[in-house]
Amino acid sequence: MDALLKWMKSPEAQKIADAAEDKAWNEFQQQFPRADRSKFASEANFAKNHTASAEIFFKNSSGLSTSVFGSDKRYWSPQMKTALGLDDVNGFPYQLPLKTKKALPIPAVDFTEAAPSIKKIFNSPIKI
Repeated sequence: MDALLKWMKSPEAQKIADAAEDKAWNEFQQQFPRADRSKFASEANFAKNHTASAEIFFKNSSGLSTSVFGSDKRYWSPQMKTALGLDDVNGFPYQLPLKTKKALPIPAVDFTEAAPSIKKIFNSPIKI
């Protein structure tokens, strides 16, 4: 274990940690383009096999940190949502206002036709 701790202080380890943090920041920026980065911090963690992963944390005013990708979005504080640039969605799930890479198709529905009865739907043979 002492060898791992010694290695973690080496320039090679620092390069690996920096790369992991850069990747985490890029993913963060892609998912939250309007976020205030000054309210977040990154932290790299090493595994025994000398690889690193990084996490982005929201720095709360009370001194606590909340993981952005590792926490349940339902319990994010209003301050965290504001820092992420999600405060103007007025209660809608934040995924809705985000732009998607391609438009989702919306099927046309003819409302002039009568809807099929439930009996007709469930009594029809199943086609495989």
